[in-house]
Amino acid sequence: MPGEKVLLASRELLDWTVRREVLRHERIRLRSGSPATGLVGGPDGRSVTGVEFRDGDPLAARFVIDATGRTSKAPAWLAALGHRAPAVTRYDSGLGYSSRHYEIPPDPARRWQGMYVQGRPDVPRGAVLVPQDGGRWLVTLIGNGEHAPPTKDEDFLDFARSLRSPALYDALREATPLTSATGFRSTANEWRHYERMDRWPAGFVVLGDAACRFNPVYGHGMTVAALAADALRKEIRDLEPRNVPAAARRIQRRTVATAEVAWQIATSEDMRYAETDGPPPDRATRFLQRYMSRVMVGANTDPAISRRFFGVLSLSTSPNALLGPSTVVRVLSKWRLPTAPTATAYPPHHSPPQLRTPQG
Repeated sequence: MPGEKVLLASRELLDWTVRREVLRHERIRLRSGSPATGLVGGPDGRSVTGVEFRDGDPLAARFVIDATGRTSKAPAWLAALGHRAPAVTRYDSGLGYSSRHYEIPPDPARRWQGMYVQGRPDVPRGAVLVPQDGGRWLVTLIGNGEHAPPTKDEDFLDFARSLRSPALYDALREATPLTSATGFRSTANEWRHYERMDRWPAGFVVLGDAACRFNPVYGHGMTVAALAADALRKEIRDLEPRNVPAAARRIQRRTVATAEVAWQIATSEDMRYAETDGPPPDRATRFLQRYMSRVMVGANTDPAISRRFFGVLSLSTSPNALLGPSTVVRVLSKWRLPTAPTATAYPPHHSPPQLRTPQG
């Protein structure tokens, strides 16, 4: 999309940069090699007063934040203090992905820098190619259910060739792989509803993926965690330090509310697939799905629709950008859904256009 910019970095570079910036603060100390194993609780579990560690003495604290991600043990830790487990809403589309690094081959004629090949509910195979530091491409193949991509190196290109567009396969067939394929299958959307619990301990908040995690294909995890951290900052900035622990219940509700838009996007899209395990879509969701199908058709070729679509998808633009009168009229009047093809309707070298990120 002309005029749009995306900052890309490898996970190694991102983790190194964040760690370096965090440790620049003199008030922050890192306790390495000693995993947290539980919470220290006050009388009757009404407050959290510290953290237990596998090795070493407990660490006393007036305010504890669990930001341990999708592997969070908070339900068990709270249960040990006498609290019930939170209700959980879960949608699992069975999505899997497989990623591999390639050396970027020299090609003076190449006019693009990244690529996104979109799948369909009836043939849920797609892929993303992005440039990274070190002169590398990160290539991720995506598929649901029986279409989950392979993790064997010899099958990686065959899957790329089966996509609705030949563009990715054409880019990779002369490229040199730098790593083996690595698969990932734990991709369910899961909301642990701590904000609905009858009792909540003072001095404890669960943040980011530890409270609400998303199908990683939508790229929302770190953005929502950042939004939650910003909400946390706003909640505590005007409080006296001694009053922060007592505000934990309100802070829990305010921080997790930042996940609502991303949750709606991820779950409504995942509910398109028949194999998705979770509550069925209601009438409003089905209507939104049909409308968004038209939006995605338009986003492939209409720069105005594409810009709004990716703004909403990246959580940098309000969903209202796709629901305003001018956009709705543009989508419904110009874009019709194609007749759904079967899985055999995508030969390797016959496809509709795919989205690319041009240079410039």
